[in-house]
Amino acid sequence: MKNLILIIFALAVSSCMPMSGGMDAMNFPPGPSPDVREQVELFLSTNDPEIENKVITRLKSAQVSNEEIKAILRDQRPKTMTTTGLQLDREKSFNGKSYPYALYVPAGAKAGDSYPLMVVLHGMGGSGGNTIPKWVERLAEEYIILCPSYPMGAWWAKPAEDMVLQLIQEVQAEYPVDPDRVFLAGLSNGAIGAYMIGMFYPDLFAGIIPIASGITPRYMHFLVNLKNTPIYIIQGVHDPVFPIKLTRRVHQILRDMNYPVTYREHEEKGSAHGGHFLPISEVLPLVQWMKKQTRDSNPVVVRMTREANHLGRIHWVRLGKGLKLAALQIPGPEREPVHVQDGKIATLFASQKGNNEFEILGKNLLEFDLYLNTDMIDFDAPVRIVTQNLLDEGGQLLPGEKQERFNDKLKKDLETLLRHFKINRDPSMLFDGKITISLEKTYASLGP
Repeated sequence: MKNLILIIFALAVSSCMPMSGGMDAMNFPPGPSPDVREQVELFLSTNDPEIENKVITRLKSAQVSNEEIKAILRDQRPKTMTTTGLQLDREKSFNGKSYPYALYVPAGAKAGDSYPLMVVLHGMGGSGGNTIPKWVERLAEEYIILCPSYPMGAWWAKPAEDMVLQLIQEVQAEYPVDPDRVFLAGLSNGAIGAYMIGMFYPDLFAGIIPIASGITPRYMHFLVNLKNTPIYIIQGVHDPVFPIKLTRRVHQILRDMNYPVTYREHEEKGSAHGGHFLPISEVLPLVQWMKKQTRDSNPVVVRMTREANHLGRIHWVRLGKGLKLAALQIPGPEREPVHVQDGKIATLFASQKGNNEFEILGKNLLEFDLYLNTDMIDFDAPVRIVTQNLLDEGGQLLPGEKQERFNDKLKKDLETLLRHFKINRDPSMLFDGKITISLEKTYASLGP
């Protein structure tokens, strides 16, 4: 643990559609006994907060159990199939613009099947349309393949990131995607996007596959988030675009933290791009590795580093607020979120200790949430949450004194279950309740 804390400290120091519900609030169905499936589907389809609140009120009044709702949420996979085969002319409307994307669905796919999804991000000068044919050939008929397009291949930009996440959800709603076998790959600029999106949203993926790329030291501290997400790195020794030393450094960090990393370094040279490509010899080992990967949707330990532009949940933990956080954003071709380099990075380690007990170790934390379900705790017994601050003493981070923050029973909450699912649409991550822990009073007592 001491070595891991020192690694994280060293890294941190280096950075300072709208849908209609089909019914307005005035026409909300009357009656004391709602049809549960109908009401859940209404909640998921509407953008009207008043309708959402009325659905929740009616379901609670009817004493509908979380277990009944979870069964419905797990059954949200598509019941019918649309077009299969290679589709090169699809478009995604996002932020008032239209972005092309390519999609491949095996010809024999049908509702009720379960296919892994491969998302591939192109490099500068590429597109989804000219990227997808090679991946169709590489993956045969075993994968649904999604290849979006974005200007300059600037996948590190926040708008590009948000578009990719929306597209994944839309493909999952339309086709029989296995949510525990979604892979994110990219070449060159696309691999930067695979690193960045993968590090910020690691719990979405069964594996991350950066090819012929790298990230700068400023962003390497977010590698901490990959505790439970396997990464398969392919890099050429003679790559003239991305220096091999960057990728070797990423590999070293992941290996030192004992994370699930596979590193493939090749010495091939292409006629046009030197070592900046995916060699044919590396395809089969990659495909064999992918076949073995399945997402761990409920790990015992979650580790994260966060900045202000990415405070979302990772698995069952969410950082809500941090102390004077940086807001890091690499510029792209469109308007970006705020970029504040002069700030802090928040670190949070969360562990399930068994017997309804959780330990949180962190630095620069002000508020965090634990999302819990019946696989994690006994709702008939008290939940105990203990925190420790990481203290900077002479340039070393050391665990501080333990403090009990919560020791009480947690009630199952239908609203938490529904609202969280509506954001993430992930049937493998359903949470019965949430505990929010605020540390702001502690920080106030320590002074500025």
